[in-house]
Amino acid sequence: MSETRDKRRRNDLDLFVLALIESGPFTPYELKTAAGLSPGATIPALRRLLQEDLVVQGKSGARGRTDHTITAAGRKRLKRGWQELIDEGPSGDLDADLRVALLAVWVGGNRRAAAEFLRQSAAKILTPVERTQDSDDPKSAPQLALWYRHLRSAAATEMVERESAAALAMAKALPRTATRRKPKAVSPGRR
Repeated sequence: MSETRDKRRRNDLDLFVLALIESGPFTPYELKTAAGLSPGATIPALRRLLQEDLVVQGKSGARGRTDHTITAAGRKRLKRGWQELIDEGPSGDLDADLRVALLAVWVGGNRRAAAEFLRQSAAKILTPVERTQDSDDPKSAPQLALWYRHLRSAAATEMVERESAAALAMAKALPRTATRRKPKAVSPGRR
């Protein structure tokens, strides 16, 4: 994965985690159970958010779980960050693009931009398949290798086409309005 794509993936995940925290204090465990985000992804995201003073950490609770609360700087970053991700265009990673689209609806209240973003994502997902279908099978390869390559290509094409169709379905199924509860932001030094 290129550094740009990796950075983009971190940005969309960080902003998504920030939006979840904005809706109420969250522990890494709650991020896993409520949104299905893995601790392996959210714990580094929370560390980055803490380092940038976009969230503050509460006291350790039951089982050592620590909740996080958004700061005023975090709210400001969230308010402008979703639009930056929309402007960059889709990455082609369906999970990342879904997070960006949901940020557009939740934070920006812009369902139209979110739906268009997912439609662009669907098209981008198909681009690598179109390129691989143009390549010819090498004539000198053993038959077993050709079968393997052909079947893998057919399976990959099917998966990508379904993922693209899923992105289009999500564009149609986006929520119409966002009902948000805005908890009070806290200063990084206070809790």
